[in-house]
Amino acid sequence: MGNTIQIDHDQKENWFIKNIKKYQVITFTFGFLLLYRFSTFLIGYFADKNLFLERFGLNIWFWAIGIPIIYFLQWLLVVCVASKLSKDKLQQKFLRHPIATIILFILYVTDLPYRLAEYGGNITNIFETIVYYAFVSFLWWLLVCWISTKIFKKQRFQWRWYKKIMEKFFVVMPIAYKVILGLIIAFLLFFIIFLLLTIVFKYSGQDLKMLFS
Repeated sequence: MGNTIQIDHDQKENWFIKNIKKYQVITFTFGFLLLYRFSTFLIGYFADKNLFLERFGLNIWFWAIGIPIIYFLQWLLVVCVASKLSKDKLQQKFLRHPIATIILFILYVTDLPYRLAEYGGNITNIFETIVYYAFVSFLWWLLVCWISTKIFKKQRFQWRWYKKIMEKFFVVMPIAYKVILGLIIAFLLFFIIFLLLTIVFKYSGQDLKMLFS
């Protein structure tokens, strides 16, 4: 009995660590977005406190505590959804519901430019907007698939071209996502280093040329 209690306690205690290790890409994505958003928040606040409080209001501690909580809850939601759907199970869902997939994909693509115009800006904001609305569309897709499963007990459409596209999608998309995320982070690191050299350390263009030559 004592060993059972200890095992249960360890399982509960290590739940976050296990999911961080299991969903490293998800964790890294939200960690990166949290760090970026929190950094821009601090820069905006200390650059002009009066303008920041006039624009956003409330106390600085509200934002300092609220931003990590928001990103943590988002991470928790995504991890919970991912834990319920393995790659094979998710792929089968895509294959079983081609019409819902095509319709919601078209809606996502046509709506995305308006979202980017409203929330976009720099490359990180664009990336976050694309990922955020992709996940929201994915949740709607899951709801439509669930309703469709209740109405239609058997799969009615089996398109070979659609199956080939989905198979390639599940192979290419994880790799493409990691590459894009890595390029964005590399670009931001280069930009931060450039700012440090030119603004903080007062390097001129000639100094930078000599430094990197």
